[in-house]
Amino acid sequence: MEGKSLSLGGSITGTGASGPMGGGGSQTAARPKAHTPGLASLVCSFLHEHRSSYTVMVLAVMAASVLTSAWAQVAIAARKGDGMPDTRAMNSYDRAMTLSLRDSATLISIMYACICGFVSIFLVITSVGFLIERRRREYAMMRLSGASPRTVRLISLLEFMIPVGLAALVGSLAGCLLVPAFAKSLINSGLEALEMTAHPHPMGIVLAFAGILLAGLLGTWFAARRITAISPIEALQDSGNRSGTKSIGPLRLIIALAGLAGGLAMVYHRFNGMDIEIQILASTGCLLVIIGALAPVLVPACANLIGVPFQLAFRGAGLLARQRAWKENRSSTAVAVPIILMLVIVTGLIALGRSSWAQLSLSRNKPVAAEVMVTTDTKDTRDLDRQLRSSADVGSAVTYSKESWRRAGNTDSKSDAPFISAMHINKSGKALDTISPAFITGSAADLGPGKVAVTSKGHSQEKNPLGRTLTLIDKNEKRHTLTITAIVDMTPTGQTGEYLIMDDSLSQLAPDNRGLTTLVRTAPRVQTNDLISKLNASWDSKGIKACTKKEYIRSDIQRSQEVQRAMPQIANGAILLTAIFLIQACTIAVNERRQENRRMQAAGVSRGTLVCSSIWESVIDALSAILLSALAMAGVLAVIFHQLSDQVDMSVVPLPYGYFLIMALWAIGLAAAASGLYSWFSSRADTTRR
Repeated sequence: MEGKSLSLGGSITGTGASGPMGGGGSQTAARPKAHTPGLASLVCSFLHEHRSSYTVMVLAVMAASVLTSAWAQVAIAARKGDGMPDTRAMNSYDRAMTLSLRDSATLISIMYACICGFVSIFLVITSVGFLIERRRREYAMMRLSGASPRTVRLISLLEFMIPVGLAALVGSLAGCLLVPAFAKSLINSGLEALEMTAHPHPMGIVLAFAGILLAGLLGTWFAARRITAISPIEALQDSGNRSGTKSIGPLRLIIALAGLAGGLAMVYHRFNGMDIEIQILASTGCLLVIIGALAPVLVPACANLIGVPFQLAFRGAGLLARQRAWKENRSSTAVAVPIILMLVIVTGLIALGRSSWAQLSLSRNKPVAAEVMVTTDTKDTRDLDRQLRSSADVGSAVTYSKESWRRAGNTDSKSDAPFISAMHINKSGKALDTISPAFITGSAADLGPGKVAVTSKGHSQEKNPLGRTLTLIDKNEKRHTLTITAIVDMTPTGQTGEYLIMDDSLSQLAPDNRGLTTLVRTAPRVQTNDLISKLNASWDSKGIKACTKKEYIRSDIQRSQEVQRAMPQIANGAILLTAIFLIQACTIAVNERRQENRRMQAAGVSRGTLVCSSIWESVIDALSAILLSALAMAGVLAVIFHQLSDQVDMSVVPLPYGYFLIMALWAIGLAAAASGLYSWFSSRADTTRR
């Protein structure tokens, strides 16, 4: 700009050139000094110029802040016991159950808040970095106009922190409106017995606001620092940044190799003392590290490969979509990262919950020697006794019930509600010892009225238990004092609990009976399936069912889908967060190409072709993310198969294939719809303006 001055931490003063009118030399003195724009006016002008991109980002950050703030406040409300009854006025059993429910609600809500916060912070950093990368030419022009790198970074911080800060503040405050609804959904996820009325908590608002604001600050600073670290001329060479997949830096390579080594160790090595839950979490984390480090390289490479069928099928629109998906690596990565996070985290958590339940069921029931398992919902064993004793095909049978009792005392620990297994012998035979507890000290003759055996689990928590007394409170608020007379190992029975009793009259007074499980050994030369058919046809009461041990394990594992009702809540929250940032990434990518699309329309390319290319580009990016997520989940499933395949037929473990497929199809549809609609309306607005 000849003859004008622009100051941005420095100045460039234009000078006139010698011309036909003569008199070269400086013309600064001959013209009035131009007004130097201030920092505030520059920031405001940038916000106004890119208001459409900022509008999308503000809505996304606001929605993420609402979710994070709401769950953080629910976690604080559960921790403080909002609306819960006073436990000091309760008996020991009700107090222990209430505290246990409160702890469960706190743990689940903290997990929800952490997931929302982690995903929100990660995607805020990614979104801010993506927008700054798209502005590299503007920042290069500022550098050429005399602005120092520090001034450019300061301008970018102010420019991005104003909308991000306001959005985070408004969203965190608005999260108060969702606290009651989220608390109700938490209770409906398996904690129906919990009495809680959640109220807003300022600390949750502060934590959500500070976390997202700090994420935006760090994302802006590092992205701006990366842009200002290169020379302005290099930043202006836009083709250098849009030449396809970029090279892998040494830091990214080291991080990816470390993640690969950790992932392979989780898959192929059995760590003594490490549970399958820890291995699944560790392998999921390693795979996310690998994908996160190599995403700018892997996503465009996959997009280039996946784009070939689109180029062949849709010709012009497909060719343009493939080229943009390959060369616009920042846009492709911004679209792919939310989908990858959703698919890997959600399906990994669901696989974690189901495989953990499966391993627990296997470790508990695999040692059981019974050929037939009978389950019943009632506490009455008369029908079982009659049919099992009258059947000549039954060799021996033992019924176990898992009861939750109240322990006398005035402490708030969960051990005040011990689980007690009650043993009832339906039919005594030669193989009775194989389905009975193994007595470490004492024998079955030492049990009876007023006597109880401590299991090896309970024995590990107290020394020299023999002779000690245990006072229980029944459902009628009466006390029963039992003396510990034996130590047993419940492994052969598949039962869990701290104590074992053989008093049927006492068992009927249990405050909470969890149902009955009967172990049956067949008589010699009797086929298991024949006995099961006869038993199921002979029951007089409903709710009694006989099955094989394998079928019992399968039903117990599949029952985890009913027990783990919090998993769909996690999936729904992750889907909502993904929708927010996926729509943001798609709309910003389309908006940043509006000028390029105008030039292509002026060159004769139809609006329909441009809209279709935007749709196919988003679909290609989504398919690239799905492919990388599938590879990551293959590693998680490899850990599960490696741990469980030698113990049970993996067909009985309900792995989350359906969740993955549904979320993948949903992501493709949402990306295509967001890009297509925004591209259509923006191109229509440009045509109307012209």
